[in-house]
Amino acid sequence: MIRAMHALTAEPWAIRPDYLHVMAGIAGMDREARAANADTEGETWRKRDLAAIVGAFAGPTVRRMDGARYAMMTDAGVAILPVFGPIFPRANMMTEYSGGTSVAMLQNDYRLAQEAKDIHAIMLLMDTPGGAVSGINAFADVVYRGRSSKFTLAHVSGAAASAGYWIAASANEIATDKTGILGSIGVVAAIPKQVQPDGSGEVVIEVVSSNAPNKRPDPTTDEGLTEIRTMLDALEAQFISDVARARGTTPTNVKQQFGAGGVCIGPEAVTRGMADKVQSYDASYSQLAKMASNRKRAAALK
Repeated sequence: MIRAMHALTAEPWAIRPDYLHVMAGIAGMDREARAANADTEGETWRKRDLAAIVGAFAGPTVRRMDGARYAMMTDAGVAILPVFGPIFPRANMMTEYSGGTSVAMLQNDYRLAQEAKDIHAIMLLMDTPGGAVSGINAFADVVYRGRSSKFTLAHVSGAAASAGYWIAASANEIATDKTGILGSIGVVAAIPKQVQPDGSGEVVIEVVSSNAPNKRPDPTTDEGLTEIRTMLDALEAQFISDVARARGTTPTNVKQQFGAGGVCIGPEAVTRGMADKVQSYDASYSQLAKMASNRKRAAALK
């Protein structure tokens, strides 16, 4: 487990803190076991889940977008991009086994939806605890810019926590199920300090060069803790700034009303200004299908 936690400390996470232990458990599994399960379970069930969710209201003609990794499209002209599970910067074995999402792939799917002439509205279907910070700000910027050309709605079917909320907030609107979980604004880092041998009887000792004392700050000292928190606060400030910009409010209001690192359930999230409406997935899809139909007719008249 110590080695697994080291693997998770390569970068900070915008994720619900309790989920880091889940990630450590996955990382600590045997590599061959992860590969086998990813091939036989993770990807197969992910596809089945997505087809069931999207097809329930979009109809039997729903299909994968050409060139897309995750995005589905419907004859109504709506692209549906699932943001499920933990979010990673790039696709890897952890992404597949955990049922997670690659932000690089997600950004490519969003670009394809923006460029497709037969797509007139986009849904980000959210059910994620968050993920690694890397790439999230860039993708949030892409969504924020893209929403002016094609209406983008984030629908929270399960959770849009931390990095997930960072992304969702950049859409034109956020709709949430009554039991949707939103927020967890903040950044966390799991910094291990080995004090006894691991299960193999090994102790890892790291030695840094003389002029780089902050390369491996010691979280058990005041100086090390300050160094780590300074970095996390800087990332959090960008997170809050992006949310405030997209939600049309101020960073101060985000700090005071958006959960202070905690989460809010659907109706409360709307009351606090973290989301725009409480409605079901089918209502969100119907809203986008109607909007896409209207825009398709308007384009045909030009």
